[in-house]
Amino acid sequence: MTEWVFVSSPAAKDAHKNLYHFSETSYIITGEDLMESLIGFRGNLSRLHIASTWTIMVGLAIWRARPHRGDMFLLLRNAGISAEELAPFRESEVGDIFPWLYYGKRFDVLRRICQTAKASTERHLKEKDTRVHCHLVVEDIPQIIASSL
Repeated sequence: MTEWVFVSSPAAKDAHKNLYHFSETSYIITGEDLMESLIGFRGNLSRLHIASTWTIMVGLAIWRARPHRGDMFLLLRNAGISAEELAPFRESEVGDIFPWLYYGKRFDVLRRICQTAKASTERHLKEKDTRVHCHLVVEDIPQIIASSL
């Protein structure tokens, strides 16, 4: 079985490596173009771990490299956040809502976003028959704070 880890940054790699201890050769640092790297990857992808930040994870969940605010709101509504809770963020950027979720300890919502990103990625890589695990990383720490596992 071939197992790869696509990470958005060296900090995301460190966060993943602290938990999973994969070999150095298993990691591919993609930067902000994680989705394009996934689509363009030509190796065997039997099992894939993705460790990335909030904005990239939202992008994977809706399968759009640059997610829009409206897409994120729909995603969050489906993850259990009410319209009333989202009202103060109606003019916010995609990245602006993450601190509210993180410091508000809405880890159930963050986990649902990871699960949606997992399903979306598997659906778009279906011809490769790939098993995907998504991990949401806070790069400042670095630590995985939510996962699809």
